[in-house]
Amino acid sequence: MVTIGITGGLGSGKSTACQRLKEKGAVIFDADSIAKQVLHNSLIQEQLVDEFGADIIQNGAVNTGKLAKIAFSSEYNQAELNNIVHPYVIEQFEKLRDEFADKDGLLVMDAPLIFESGIDAHFDHTVLIYSTMKLRINRAMKRGNLSREQILRRMDLQMPEEEKRELASIVIENNGPIEHLYEKIDKLYAGLMGE
Repeated sequence: MVTIGITGGLGSGKSTACQRLKEKGAVIFDADSIAKQVLHNSLIQEQLVDEFGADIIQNGAVNTGKLAKIAFSSEYNQAELNNIVHPYVIEQFEKLRDEFADKDGLLVMDAPLIFESGIDAHFDHTVLIYSTMKLRINRAMKRGNLSREQILRRMDLQMPEEEKRELASIVIENNGPIEHLYEKIDKLYAGLMGE
């Protein structure tokens, strides 16, 4: 089993790239989905309350909107959230990797913070989906779930794309139509699988 971590800033197209790999047969580990699941864990909830206050809990569950507002208000808060959640996400990925260890194929982690979390050491390859800032903002705005100000704030808290370019073993430019991204992802898959 070949393991890769796919990352990219908000609006870069990393989830689209991962969806294409899934269609080709890759196993996708969506780090954001796992991070949301961990918020139901009572031990994690206790740590979050200790760090961010009891008002993030509503009806016995974490209010993700309130948590996001606090977490994305500063680098310190984001780092504290990541310190609580990332170890659990990494543990879940390692379980999945062990489960697939003796099988052929491709195991992909889709995660925005691969380098920031230090999980890049767990992969055979790291892939950065790279897009210009203007394109990323436009794509993120089209989703309609964040304001321009929220998008810029989140981008500001992420590692700069240029730094990620230096760290990634593979960089895929995604500044054109979706068909071009698909072609590049198909080529990546074929190369990794020795096709």
